Amino acid sequence: MITLVADPAFRLKRRWLGRERVRRGRVYCVGTAKSGTHSICSMFSGNVAAAHEPQARELIEKYFDWHEGRIDEGEFHEWLHGRERELALEVDSSWFNILILDFLAREFPDARFVLTIRDCYSWANSEFRRVLHNPSQDPPRIKMRKFLYESAGTPHLPEEQILTECGLYTLDSYLSRWTAHNEKVLATIPKERLFIVRTHEIGRRAFEIADYAGLPRHSVRPKHAHDYRNPVSRNIIRELDRDFLERKVAEHCRPLMARFFPEIKTLDDAKL
Repeated sequence: MITLVADPAFRLKRRWLGRERVRRGRVYCVGTAKSGTHSICSMFSGNVAAAHEPQARELIEKYFDWHEGRIDEGEFHEWLHGRERELALEVDSSWFNILILDFLAREFPDARFVLTIRDCYSWANSEFRRVLHNPSQDPPRIKMRKFLYESAGTPHLPEEQILTECGLYTLDSYLSRWTAHNEKVLATIPKERLFIVRTHEIGRRAFEIADYAGLPRHSVRPKHAHDYRNPVSRNIIRELDRDFLERKVAEHCRPLMARFFPEIKTLDDAKL
């Protein structure tokens, strides 16, 4: 859902001059799912033109049209430009933005990017909870997750039997995806256009994010920075073989963890 600013003068200006021409900023939150993308939208949504995962179904379907050869890259990019004009968002917060990250960075040089990053332990645990809470999703989302998570191509090992029982992908799939997503953002977006915030610090750094985005501080509602919480409390990650888990984290995630979460060296440090 897109929520527009409550300021009557701003709304009138957008109505008369067009939403695309009247923006105070163009910001894309490009973190993984379950890293705070919903929080970024919520803390602005009552005051700016903001949306969480806007037109997700359409974006996924069009992405696969391009990926599977039904349309060419030019047609895909033309559709993306039309989508941008239609949405005219000031804050577009969605993990699906990773699919079009190169396009966004190249086509909109005025755009700024926010990478919300969560430590790999609590992120994986939250992904597990998401499936338990909502195992059935619409077909495009299911197809996208299979496309991303099954690329690791490894079978479940005995140490992760709990993941099989819960209908989850392998630990290799989740942890390699966490690294691939974050590394893609870091490699694609120049440092001067990227604001990196750890998930648990979003509320505390809300005004910094607003300043970076070019949005007025009065548009920020820090108390809404943690609006979306997973209702499932089960910590599946603690049901995994501990040595196996730590080996997989070391294999897939340790460099980024050491860079962004130096204080978290094991699952116990994540305090789950």
